Amino acid sequence: MRPIKLIMTAFGPYADRTEINFDELGQRGLYLITGDTGAGKTTIFDAITFALYGEASGGNREASMFRSKYAKPETPTEVELIFSYAGKEYCVKRNPEYERLKSRGEGFTTERPNALLQYPDGRVVTKLKEVNSAVVEIMGIDRNQFTQIAMIAQGDFLKLLLAPTDERKKIFQKIFKTERYHDLQERLKAEVSKLERDCAAVRSSINQFINGIVPNENEALSMQTEKAVNDEIPMSEIILLLETLIKCDSDTETELENEIKKIDGEIEKTNKAIAEAVLLKKAKEALEELRLELEEKTRLAEALSEDLKIKETAKKETDGIPQIIASIDAELDNYNERDNKKEECTKIAARIELREAESERIKKDIDTLSESIAETEKEADALKNTGEDKARLEAEKESLSGKKTSLDNLAKEIESLSEIKEELEAAQEDYKDKSKIAEEKARIYEARNRAYLDAQAGVLAELLEDGKPCPVCGSALHPAPAEKPDKAPTKEELKDIKSAMDGAQRDALEASRTAGQLRGEFEAKKSHIESLSKELLGDMSLNAKKDEIIMALSKLDEQLKRIEDAEKRKAALEEIIPKKKEKLEALQKEISDAEKAEAEDKISLNSVKERIKELEDKLRYDSRNSAERARDEFTQKRKDAEQALQNAKAVFDGNEKRIAEIKSGINENGKLLADSKQTDIEAEEAKQNDFKEERARLSAEQKDVHARWQSNRVCLSNINSKSEEIIPLEEKLMWMKALSNTANGNISGKEKIMLETYIQMTYFDRVINRANSRLMVMSGGQYELTRRKEALNNRSQIGLELDVIDHYNGTERSVKTLSGGESFKASLSLALGLSDEIQSSAGGIMLDTMFVDEGFGSLDDESLSQAIRALSGLTEGNRLVGIISHVSELKNCIDKQIVVKKEKTGGSKCTIVL
Repeated sequence: MRPIKLIMTAFGPYADRTEINFDELGQRGLYLITGDTGAGKTTIFDAITFALYGEASGGNREASMFRSKYAKPETPTEVELIFSYAGKEYCVKRNPEYERLKSRGEGFTTERPNALLQYPDGRVVTKLKEVNSAVVEIMGIDRNQFTQIAMIAQGDFLKLLLAPTDERKKIFQKIFKTERYHDLQERLKAEVSKLERDCAAVRSSINQFINGIVPNENEALSMQTEKAVNDEIPMSEIILLLETLIKCDSDTETELENEIKKIDGEIEKTNKAIAEAVLLKKAKEALEELRLELEEKTRLAEALSEDLKIKETAKKETDGIPQIIASIDAELDNYNERDNKKEECTKIAARIELREAESERIKKDIDTLSESIAETEKEADALKNTGEDKARLEAEKESLSGKKTSLDNLAKEIESLSEIKEELEAAQEDYKDKSKIAEEKARIYEARNRAYLDAQAGVLAELLEDGKPCPVCGSALHPAPAEKPDKAPTKEELKDIKSAMDGAQRDALEASRTAGQLRGEFEAKKSHIESLSKELLGDMSLNAKKDEIIMALSKLDEQLKRIEDAEKRKAALEEIIPKKKEKLEALQKEISDAEKAEAEDKISLNSVKERIKELEDKLRYDSRNSAERARDEFTQKRKDAEQALQNAKAVFDGNEKRIAEIKSGINENGKLLADSKQTDIEAEEAKQNDFKEERARLSAEQKDVHARWQSNRVCLSNINSKSEEIIPLEEKLMWMKALSNTANGNISGKEKIMLETYIQMTYFDRVINRANSRLMVMSGGQYELTRRKEALNNRSQIGLELDVIDHYNGTERSVKTLSGGESFKASLSLALGLSDEIQSSAGGIMLDTMFVDEGFGSLDDESLSQAIRALSGLTEGNRLVGIISHVSELKNCIDKQIVVKKEKTGGSKCTIVL
């Protein structure tokens, strides 16, 4: 990757648009980025990194902090980078998140981060994540790898040079992505811990199961059980003990079960004898109860027979009711007709009353409408001249509106004159300022030109020799040669001063021309306004004249409004009068029809009243409801008599049936008592209780034996299961622990090298080999880096400690013993070696540019020259290396420079010096 052009706008210390064309620095070699401290030298690399990856190059700055505090509020913050990769040219643009002015309204709003990437074929990617992915795909490295390869920061790599194994391991873990090996170490540790816990848990379970063995009454087996609990006998004897206990309890449980079955047979016999005795007792009690009930039911039968005869007589008395009901049903329709006629009579009477009221209302409406028609015709006649009045008022309004428009235009002209006057005054002030600047620039040029000429004369005077002619005047005598001033400008500086003077004079001339044009424009407009004011206003002021016209227009508008209202009223009246006359005719016809209908209703009312009287003379009840109630009462009376007879028959028959059942029960119980033998219930119950107590004792004993048998069976099963489980666990723990100790560097008596450290050692050796090719050059062959091979003791973690070989005295010592300048050369060599290794590991990426940041101030002249030679070696091929430094000696060593300067007004600017 090679940057072609970098454009920064409102980015970091660069308040304005700042463009750096890297092509001007050539295709290879060293160039210097120099300038004031804090001016923004490192910001150039930050801008390149931000353009590519959307992040700063270091961890101390976030992208949202790149907004320049010196930039104007309306200036957008953005970075554009044109770069080439593999011979193809790309363009990427980005802006960070920052606060900007709202495009509408007041205040600020947040500008979201955006990105754009243009491919060589013109294809464009705009989404932020897609641009980030595309840059990584093009470059072949991510942001961390890029900053480690392309930027050599002296402070960071001095830390790497002096770091112990633990710290250097963390650094390499990020650079070479060795976290997966560390994760493997941790997973092995965790697996060993888990296996140890599992084995301990299984052993604990086996001990718990042994503690759960339950002995029986056998003294020898009880003693053996105690030995098992105290871990005094081997596992095989414990298993044999459990098998013996289980066999004994199984035999005992079988014997107890047989004894319980015998007792159950005896209990069943006593149950049968007791049940028979209870049955005989109940039969005797039932026989006595049946005899008493028979006497009661016999007496009841006589009373029920008498009641049945009474109910039959009452039933015969209702035989004539059906004929009465039939006559009532035949008259029901007449009740309906009478009620309908009464309702009809009421409706006709109400209708007649309504017609009379309606006729009276219509008569009043006719009188009111006649009067309204007369008044409306009179009002319409009074409004016949409104059209002529409206035309006259509209003509007056149009005339006044034209005058008002002329006054408005005059006001705008006066306002425009005021604006021109302000512009004229500003232009005059601008001319005065620029004129002063031009005079000052001319004065400076005159003085610096004189100094330059004096310097040239002084140079010639230094070359004069007595007796030799002067190249200017030819004289061989030189009584008063010119003296060379101490501070004289160079020809280029004098050229810049003259250019500044010419520019200032052009600015002053342009300002004078602008002020003259505005003066002419002001005088012409002022004359035009005075003429127009005299024509329109006379002796009145502009505001007074406008107020007079506005008041007159207001009065005309009021008069026109009244005329328009009158016209609308006239049109409405012309529509209303025919409608009212039409309505009057309709009312007159309506009253005629109403009087005719009223006469017809009165005839119908008399006819209905006569029919009602005829019906009422024939009816026996007051209403249909009364007739229906009478009919229902007769019907219910007949039903009640029939139901009473049925109930009496049912009660009589039920009593007779119960008497027959009682007699049958007396015969059966008497026969049972005569045939059965008497049994002593209390004696049988006492015998049964003795059997039950014995059975309960045997059952409890059987339950205890079974529980002991079951518990010991479970213990035996669990011990066998756990014994099988712990064997593979312990085997796995053995080899897993050996593997974990090896990976984590915990093997007793051997070097403490972890797996991750071992992988990092391989990378570190390659980095050191690459670094030594530079360090040997920079140190004049004195120093060579080497990785420490042995630890101070076998209890310490080693592998990444760094020593230095001093070829001048043949010693090997810690890099921490190097001086400041030597440490810089060593750390720079290490950084360059690390950059080469990362670039190689990234799969053949092509970075044709590199930056080295500071650290040169600690070097003496010889070391500085050696460092420059080593860095020059980096530029072989087409690589361009930028050195970021403020060391003045580098300015003399490196011709191509990017000079960054702080502006007094705030912000920084940079220029390329070749």
